[in-house]
Amino acid sequence: MGRLRAGLGLLRPISLALFFPLLLPLLSGAACQGAAAGPPAPSSIASIARSGSVRPFTEAVAGTAGYLDPLYANEDNAREIDGLIYQGLTRVGADQQAEPLLASAVAVSADRLTYTVTLRAGISWADSQPLTVADVLFTFVSLQDPSYNGPEAAAWKGVTVKQTGDLTVDFALKAPSAAFPLSLRIGIMPQHLFPGGVGSFPVNPHSGAQALGTGPFQVESISSDRSLVILKRNPRAVPAPKLDRFIFKGYGTLVDAAQAVARGEADAVGGPDPTALAPVLHLKGTAVNEIRTFSFASVFLNIAGDPALFGSPAVRRALTQAIDRQKVIDEVLGGRADPQLGPLPPSDWAYSAADAGAYGFDPVAAARAFEEAGWTLPGQALYRTRGGSDFEVGLVAADAFPYRQVAASLRTQLLAVGVGVKVSLVPVAQLVSRYLVGHRYDMALASYDNGPDPDQFALWHSSQRAYPLNFSNLPKQAFIDKDLEDGRSGADAAQRRPAYADLQKLMADAVPALFLYEPHYLYAVSKRVTGVRINPAIEAPDRFEYVAEWSIV
Repeated sequence: MGRLRAGLGLLRPISLALFFPLLLPLLSGAACQGAAAGPPAPSSIASIARSGSVRPFTEAVAGTAGYLDPLYANEDNAREIDGLIYQGLTRVGADQQAEPLLASAVAVSADRLTYTVTLRAGISWADSQPLTVADVLFTFVSLQDPSYNGPEAAAWKGVTVKQTGDLTVDFALKAPSAAFPLSLRIGIMPQHLFPGGVGSFPVNPHSGAQALGTGPFQVESISSDRSLVILKRNPRAVPAPKLDRFIFKGYGTLVDAAQAVARGEADAVGGPDPTALAPVLHLKGTAVNEIRTFSFASVFLNIAGDPALFGSPAVRRALTQAIDRQKVIDEVLGGRADPQLGPLPPSDWAYSAADAGAYGFDPVAAARAFEEAGWTLPGQALYRTRGGSDFEVGLVAADAFPYRQVAASLRTQLLAVGVGVKVSLVPVAQLVSRYLVGHRYDMALASYDNGPDPDQFALWHSSQRAYPLNFSNLPKQAFIDKDLEDGRSGADAAQRRPAYADLQKLMADAVPALFLYEPHYLYAVSKRVTGVRINPAIEAPDRFEYVAEWSIV
């Protein structure tokens, strides 16, 4: 989530709908109204086998699929299916850097303001029409259309896109952004199949039952209730996938989906919730891939709300030292996460444990810091007091796993050092619209998808205060701002790393949030499936990056 689909930065997709990964499993459970479903899919996977096809691969998922269109896919199932149908100009490599996919090369100008993308020659759509620069322009012009208000819109404002050759396109930026090549991962759309304006895309049959792209699969059929999406091999795909068909079968919940795999009805199921996936985590015949995610859970602090509570950096440091992150991970997530003390998740290539970890769990140091800041714990009192006021704060969180459990753990741990926490559990949509946007909270527990690049300019830079999801609330921190600027403008990882190391050190002192952990994504796959290869850290749809190599024995 970036969900910010590709994380943060000048040119990464930013949207409220995608901002918090916790939104996605909840929203995907409701039936989505997408393009026309077309003829009913076969009533069972067995019917495909009876038709003479090779045994298909079946992914069990929670909920149904929405629009199969890169511009309008607004929930996990649709995005994951899109990742098998469409391809971007780039993809994420195992080293977390962008590498060419539909592009043959991506070059940047000396001033780092213009990226020139050269398209691979000889690529065709699944209907045999050639992929051209016109398709690339069509996709990005559609993203910039004033009538488009989808999840990717904000990322492309101010970017100039123009054709410079038969196979080349220039992207001109207003400011350097080292993360820009990762923004080119969005799926390229076939111009010849979308003759109407961008507003007509969702109702176009090629956003549903006739969806096709340059990826390894294309839609064969979608059931009338959208709970069964059958993909068939794209005959023009390069490389050609070994699987004949790839099926997404929807269930009411992730628990139901996991039980389907346990019964042998499906080959794989994935998600970040180890409790829901319990039926398959120790199942003989199933391999469980535990993968880092680029995302992190954090308690965001409204520093500007009540200076008496969070105005002092020493008090904020005391709060972060009072939290035993490993205990939260063990009790709530079964140990399937990594503790995180700074803004970058441990999987990020720029993460530095030495720079981020200055204030780890130390309740004795936390108590001492509270005392030195004037927050004393008298006699048998439950809460610390200063000037006649108790240290009591509100914590708003989503009424969903694991947030309600994490909130309860934090309340208990902070009470142990004399801080009272009143937890308010709210629906996910309210958490975003009523609380996070507008900063109407003391503390807010949420998850953030950082994406494969460490650029967090929009999240913390003081110039971005007007941005609804800027959480710094700090007095202007010139050195933090400078690190954010230098980190995003460096030419390569080696040039950028020192800025992000210093940023983590400064953020450890400033404590704009109480960073908690990076959750793991669990992907259980039948051992009948061979060739499964997944990068060490991913966003969920990227588990299919090497799907062309998969086969069933």
